[in-house]
Amino acid sequence: MELDGRLLAWIALSALLIATPGPDTALIIRNALASGPRASTMSALGVAVGILAWATAATLGVGVLLERSSTAFTILKLAGAAYLCYLGLRSLLQRGTPHTGGARRALPELPMRWGAQAWGQGLFSNLLNPKTGAFFVTVMPQFIVPGDPTIRLVLMVAVFEAMLLAWLIAYGHVVSRLGRSGLGSRVRHFMTRLTGVVLIGLGARLAFERR
Repeated sequence: MELDGRLLAWIALSALLIATPGPDTALIIRNALASGPRASTMSALGVAVGILAWATAATLGVGVLLERSSTAFTILKLAGAAYLCYLGLRSLLQRGTPHTGGARRALPELPMRWGAQAWGQGLFSNLLNPKTGAFFVTVMPQFIVPGDPTIRLVLMVAVFEAMLLAWLIAYGHVVSRLGRSGLGSRVRHFMTRLTGVVLIGLGARLAFERR
């Protein structure tokens, strides 16, 4: 399949959103510090399954939404832009950087003797986060036009999943090595601010773009 501008834009946006710290990242940090890189890897696999479930549910309605009037398309476009700006503003206005202590208090202290436990935590952390579903419902349609083959949707989701797994697994291994040093927190603090600015810029551009 041709690697066109829309697909490249989707890859770039997906990379930015995946790198933005959130509940899934907090879970990876928690399990990496509590039980090591193997547990964080299993959690990443659980998150990936949750993403697949959200994407499948959202994709079922993409074709219908795109076949509606230009008014409906504009509403979707503005919803996607607002969502991107919301993520960016939340990153910029966040006080401090999420730390592992907060992540531990938000999750039950279950014994990590089996990989299935870490996998299940990743799955439910993602499925219980409605913002993931909102992303696929409001943002993904912006990169699809009527007449696109089904394989294009499959490729978009597959690319998102591959980048997500690569990022979360690598992140877990790095955090496990850093342990409880202050370096990890400083890096995440800088990343949060940077992606916040970029997301707001992308949201503003999307809002003023024509179909």
